[in-house]
Amino acid sequence: MRGAIRFAFWSLSITALVCSVAIAQQTGSNSGARAMTPARAASRVNTTTPSIQSPIFYSGKVLLDTGTPPPNPVAIIRSCAGLNRRETFTAPDGSFSFMLGERFRDTTPDASDDTRFSSENNAVTRNAMAASGLTNPNSFISDCELRADLPGYSSTTIRLDPSMNNSTVGIIMLHNRAKKAEGMVTAASLEVPAKARKEYEKGSEQLEKGNLPEAEKTLHKAIDEYPKFAEAWTRLGDLEQRRNNPDAAEKDYQEAISADPNLPLPYLRMAFLQATAKNWEDTRRLTEKLISLDPTDFPLAYYYNSVAEFNLQHLDKAESMALRAESMDKQHSEPRVELLLATICTAKGAYSAAADHYRTYLALVPKGPLTERIKTDMAKMEELAKSQTAQPPANK
Repeated sequence: MRGAIRFAFWSLSITALVCSVAIAQQTGSNSGARAMTPARAASRVNTTTPSIQSPIFYSGKVLLDTGTPPPNPVAIIRSCAGLNRRETFTAPDGSFSFMLGERFRDTTPDASDDTRFSSENNAVTRNAMAASGLTNPNSFISDCELRADLPGYSSTTIRLDPSMNNSTVGIIMLHNRAKKAEGMVTAASLEVPAKARKEYEKGSEQLEKGNLPEAEKTLHKAIDEYPKFAEAWTRLGDLEQRRNNPDAAEKDYQEAISADPNLPLPYLRMAFLQATAKNWEDTRRLTEKLISLDPTDFPLAYYYNSVAEFNLQHLDKAESMALRAESMDKQHSEPRVELLLATICTAKGAYSAAADHYRTYLALVPKGPLTERIKTDMAKMEELAKSQTAQPPANK
């Protein structure tokens, strides 16, 4: 059971821009709520009645930091005095629009909404909402801002003011946390000339659209302008991955690491290449470095590290890292970690736990190419667990 994990079995192939690391990290700032004394709050309960006036229309657009629309619908969150409300979702081109006023609230509340919205008939809640502009569209701009909510991305915010009534509010930008940890500025990135940055953004957009020849030319222009442009080298590596050319991709990622040793993403890309090549020591080294740079934004770093530790026969360390990956992946974007944990538990003789992890995987991926095989393996683990339980304890 301790043989090398077969990466083909867990389908470590890449899609789109390779090893997407957009793990759920909801971000965005909320303005602090204004202080309210209990006596004043009671007064508002007794005297304030929210008025429902003519609805107000707002529109805008959400773009990624590459200048392209988000790949999936993005929730638009209105935050007022510390209360959050999901107003709408973006269209395929990144645009959004919504109307304020209770008659026009046809979106279903979800986890992005503040729990205090679930009891709008409560007098205290309704008055707090009215004070924050959440039921009265004419007071909408009271301590309010808009942001976008997409796991793995941080959002800029738009502060609302009276001049925005019935108008376009502008563009909300989403910055990929996988490209660089939030708030992390490296010396190399500060030195990138504006012209090189412009070529990089253009090349990134071309790559997103699948225009590989033009993207390659444009990214090389960025590097010609600034040879130590680590992000551009990383994008070139992604491009070679698209071409199924791992040797060229590895060279590009190494150039990125040499240019900017503090940029996390090329370490993840390199770790993937080393893992698929079964170079376990290199996989462990790269993921340990990545985790030291950014311990919170890359669950896949823990996953690859666990696979490496397993194949190096370090079961306890492998289990610890896999459990960390599982706990960090709130959106269950990488269900293969359950298969990894099942394999580790099986190797340790923890058959009941192995069956549980297989069961979790099937709940996350009920219909997939591995479904029947996983069901068979789960049944075997359940039988082994029963036999294990039925055995009398060993005499001491």
